[in-house]
Amino acid sequence: MQDQPLSKYTVPFGWSLAICAVLNSFLVVAKEKSKSVNSWMQRMTGHHWITHVVIILILFVAFGFAFAQMNRPGATKTTADRLANIVLAGVVAGVLIIAGFYLIAD
Repeated sequence: MQDQPLSKYTVPFGWSLAICAVLNSFLVVAKEKSKSVNSWMQRMTGHHWITHVVIILILFVAFGFAFAQMNRPGATKTTADRLANIVLAGVVAGVLIIAGFYLIAD
């Protein structure tokens, strides 16, 4: 990949994506393990998966803008390749958490 300059929101929202991928997996585990969490999420929007999506989207946007506020221009030299690896690591970690949970829980 070419070393192109990234926008001021690309890196913060990339980090947010990686973090939210892991938090998403923890939320799946929490819903599966706790009937009270699942029923609370059911009551919030009518279906637990809708609440799940709303929570993760709010966290994604909140983390992204929070990280963007902390990001000073020129302070980080995160390349596109490094950011792609960070996002990939977050997504793989989330998948492994969910897969591990279902392999162990069943």
